[in-house]
Amino acid sequence: MQPTVVVIVAYAFEARAAASVGREMVRKRWGRWTLWTGEMWNVPVAIIRCGPGKAAAAAAAQAAIGYFEPIAILSFGMASSPDVTLEVGSLVAPDVVLDVALGQVEDLPVEIPGRFEPEAGLLEELLDVPGTAPVRLACWEGEVPSPGHRPPVDAGGQRVVVDWESAAIAHVASLWNVPWAGLKVVSDHGEPERLKSVAVNARRPLHWAAETLRRACVRFAEKRVTTQEITGPEAQDG
Repeated sequence: MQPTVVVIVAYAFEARAAASVGREMVRKRWGRWTLWTGEMWNVPVAIIRCGPGKAAAAAAAQAAIGYFEPIAILSFGMASSPDVTLEVGSLVAPDVVLDVALGQVEDLPVEIPGRFEPEAGLLEELLDVPGTAPVRLACWEGEVPSPGHRPPVDAGGQRVVVDWESAAIAHVASLWNVPWAGLKVVSDHGEPERLKSVAVNARRPLHWAAETLRRACVRFAEKRVTTQEITGPEAQDG
């Protein structure tokens, strides 16, 4: 199977946005998930709508690694932010993903990673597209703090966004040495009843995010293929 860019999303409207920049996209059931496959220019792409939460995202990432031989895995979609100065519709790419829940666990007999850094080359390609800003992403399955509250982590002054899935995707990808990154649209600031409006708020920005995703992933994939052709598979493995 040809190496594929895998995009993992929680919701159907996020998947539709990502699929909108592909060509010859085919939608089908894939077990209990929904899968879109096609191409971004000449790079195969698979978009998995896994549903919300860390467990679903981790399972989707693991299945994708076993089935698609991904050249990269992307966590894509919307994210909340407790920072009201980070406008709704802002496009952000995390330079660090923090699993907040694991950060609170102590006295374990083994060390469990709770901090994940994306593939530098892929992050660089995402940030190189105009309008994309770096952030810290805190991943937890809880309510996002409302405006005026402190962020759930100390980010050293850097802006913070929150989602439920990215740390799980990052963890699985890191275990298998698969390049990964995230690309998110800020959909809300933790307002009451926000879930009724996030899809509407994020719809148009998500389509620009999908175009950013396509440009960055195609450039990253082309560079990876060129490097492998020059150095050979043995050098890549070593």
